[in-house]
Amino acid sequence: METLELVAVARPAARKDRERENAEDLTIFREFAAGLSLATSENPMRRADGNRIAREAFTKIYLRYRERVYAYALRVLSNREDAEDLFQEVFYRVYSRAESFEEERSLGGWIFTIAHNLCMNKIRDRKPQDSLEDTNLFVEPSVDLGEDWQAVIAHAMSRLPVEYREVIILREYEGLSYAEITEILKTTIPAIKSRLYRAKGKLRELLAPYYLPET
Repeated sequence: METLELVAVARPAARKDRERENAEDLTIFREFAAGLSLATSENPMRRADGNRIAREAFTKIYLRYRERVYAYALRVLSNREDAEDLFQEVFYRVYSRAESFEEERSLGGWIFTIAHNLCMNKIRDRKPQDSLEDTNLFVEPSVDLGEDWQAVIAHAMSRLPVEYREVIILREYEGLSYAEITEILKTTIPAIKSRLYRAKGKLRELLAPYYLPET
């Protein structure tokens, strides 16, 4: 079974219609921004309307992205408590830093940029990780995850170096475009494609003990 097919088992629906999703996101965000603008009015009634509009629009944004942001943080950090803390901080920043969003970007890309930066800060605060060269790229045969391919893939993903793990998450799980990923990771499309190619190779090595026929 090819690596892409294996990852497809774990992702719910990667690569949605990004243009449609981005257009819907932008409409909702404009409602949110309009509400925030009204909320600063000197007129109490307009201010109340603004707060209501902003709250309702932000709730839509939160509901659209809460599961995706949490899943992203959990996959990158491989720690449930850290992911829960970071998940809350992401949406606090979305609300409090709305004025920094540029409409020519995708809202999803902006939200995942916030999540990425917070994840990297969290990882830098941890003890230094092993270098890529020192990383054991084979899953221990003693790890018995049964026939649950989602568990197998999650286990293998957690053993990838974070720079490989994240590019697979953004591209294969979240279905983001290469352009969106370059904004998040601050690099070029050729660099992203190269990293993704290497990441899939390492993931294939990690998964090999589970799907190669016994000899």
